[in-house]
Amino acid sequence: MSDATESKNDTDEKEGLVDLLIHDLAGPLSVVTTSAANLLQKAERYGPLTEGQKRVLQRVLRNARKAQTLLHEMVEVHRSQEGVFQSDFFLVRQILEDALLDVLDFTSPEATENILAGKSQEEFLKALENYGISFEIVEKYRTCPFCHDQRKISQVFRNLMSNALKYRRAKMRVCISGESELCVSVEDDGRGIPQKDHQLVFERFVRLVDQNDSTIQGLGLGLTGVKALVEAMGGEITLESEEKVGTRFKVRIPPLEPPGFHSRGKVLKKKSILDGRRILAVDDEPDLLSVLEEEILEACPSCQFDKATNFEKAHEMLQRTAYDLVILDIMGVRGFDLLHHAASRNFPVAMLTAHALSPEALKRSMELGARAYLPKEKLGEIVPFLEDVLLHEYLPGWKRLLMKLDDFFNGHWGAHWRNSESDFWRDFEKKTRDLK
Repeated sequence: MSDATESKNDTDEKEGLVDLLIHDLAGPLSVVTTSAANLLQKAERYGPLTEGQKRVLQRVLRNARKAQTLLHEMVEVHRSQEGVFQSDFFLVRQILEDALLDVLDFTSPEATENILAGKSQEEFLKALENYGISFEIVEKYRTCPFCHDQRKISQVFRNLMSNALKYRRAKMRVCISGESELCVSVEDDGRGIPQKDHQLVFERFVRLVDQNDSTIQGLGLGLTGVKALVEAMGGEITLESEEKVGTRFKVRIPPLEPPGFHSRGKVLKKKSILDGRRILAVDDEPDLLSVLEEEILEACPSCQFDKATNFEKAHEMLQRTAYDLVILDIMGVRGFDLLHHAASRNFPVAMLTAHALSPEALKRSMELGARAYLPKEKLGEIVPFLEDVLLHEYLPGWKRLLMKLDDFFNGHWGAHWRNSESDFWRDFEKKTRDLK
């Protein structure tokens, strides 16, 4: 056997082992996270826990979810190296905030609770400042969606911010800019990196710190994954750092071609069922409402688009106006209370959420009569989802939506996320088995 053939066989064997590990670890990790979460949340079924038992289970759940995140990131790196990307429109701010909360949830759960206690964007940013964290979004992507694979962009954000929070003394600053390409800068005020070691930080298992320093956790795989992802996306990552001054990583990522474009780059359009309809959208973020309005009116210019930024105004509008469709955020505007009022008037409702993205919130939305439950990451594809709300009745519509978002939900919650409410989902499957 030649050296080349032997080398290829070794590579194929290693890739097969990676695939096997990814596939066979996903199931057990989902079982661990689901079981731990059930013990913590369902005392009526499994019995009460002592405070000590709760702390241990919370630690188990936190670390199992961390392992799930790492596993998902391995999948994304592997897919990127094979040129597999999912083209989506999404708001950079939302992806950035979610990624930051994911990082903080692993490193400082109490910080996450305090930050999420804020009900407005201003309170959210103020809470971040209390933990030495600031971020700024300027130029195009402050309000306009970016088109790329949002899971991979989220992974880049998570790893860069995790690294900065790990090595900072007191502060981390994130800046997003760009008019075409997405430009990301993540800066910390840590000990810095000598010039001679700049390239080493991107190598696997390398940590440029005192080996006896137990305050720095991790194996150093994060920046390796970031570099692999960014380069697979046709982008570039650079490092600026001085000893005792701090470190700044800068990333540049070009956009992907938007979904819904044919080979000549022209948008394929058709008349929408939303044309001429009256729509109400409620969210406490005016920028998000503006983007939502632009997306809908671009596809359906004859729509009448109303918007509200708080519960009181939205409740008043629901009482005095008949709407063909209502879009509600869950957090910040008491979305479930508004859902109750809208459903009582038989208005079709789509829930649009980010921080409240969970299997429990999905189930509650369905039980309260919503017709769709959409992650804000799908904002750039909002029109087809809303069209489905008007085209399909309750059960057929939910079956269609869950099929469309199956990969998305599995990627965020694990393949066995329905197990936590198995009776509910078993009944749903029974009712929708023969529906098309």
